[in-house]
Amino acid sequence: MEKLADVRLRMRSVEGIGEVCRTLTTVASAKLAQTRDRALGARVYAGRLREILARQQHAARTAGVDPTSFSPLMAERPEVHTIDLVVVGADRGLCGGYNLAVGREARQFAIHKEAAGIDVRAITRGHRAEQYMQRTTSLPIIDATSWTRAGVADADVDWLLDRITRDFLGGEVEEVWVCYTTFLSTFRREPVVVRVLPVMPAAIEEAESLRALGWDYEPSQAACVAELLEAFVRLQVEDVLLEAFASEQAARMVTMQEATERADRTLADLRVAYNRLRRESITADLVGVLVSGRMRKEAKTDEG
Repeated sequence: MEKLADVRLRMRSVEGIGEVCRTLTTVASAKLAQTRDRALGARVYAGRLREILARQQHAARTAGVDPTSFSPLMAERPEVHTIDLVVVGADRGLCGGYNLAVGREARQFAIHKEAAGIDVRAITRGHRAEQYMQRTTSLPIIDATSWTRAGVADADVDWLLDRITRDFLGGEVEEVWVCYTTFLSTFRREPVVVRVLPVMPAAIEEAESLRALGWDYEPSQAACVAELLEAFVRLQVEDVLLEAFASEQAARMVTMQEATERADRTLADLRVAYNRLRRESITADLVGVLVSGRMRKEAKTDEG
């Protein structure tokens, strides 16, 4: 039979777990509120920049100019031998299947590329992403970083941007891909793999109206497009980090809310069990007192 002391000990443990889960839920909710609007805004801004670049790409082709000559960031390589794969995960768990989902997506992508004879090098963001890639793949991890308390800072964006552009422009890799989790809503997230370099905005097919437009550039079209491309690539990197961080916080908030509810249900069951044991203990004590009193009374009667 379970003892009251054991039940009290379990109740204290569950109460502690519940408090930790509530705290993590609150922290994740606050970080999500700070990051969500930035992530959605960056996505809209990146989409607008992509549209502008696509229009310039079409205008250049209409004028008989190769748009890839505007910037080396747009230069497609004739053959792809090596690529960088940036895997963005979390530093810790307690966020459901968030890390596992993005890790599996990156692993499947790497397997597909290696099957095509392409060497894949990994750059990881987050300890869990690094651990997963080390444990499940044989990819060389050329760099690994962790998240700061601030989440996504300008220094983090600049570092990753410098890292991937240096590898691409230096000829070490022919392409750069990023595996991260897109933030759709608090309860919807989706791991994806997208190509960041070389930049190739989708061409606008419905461009009849563009042919009638006149473009004036200062100092030149190439200079304007090159500057837009640099801004676009940086914005893409920032958008990746923001969406991944927002997805992590949303996953942790939902997971910890569910854990808090389970802790509350377990605590309620333990309280019922504790009260039942306490009643049984009190009843047993009362029965013992009554039996003891009756035995003393009978003993006095026998003596008389």
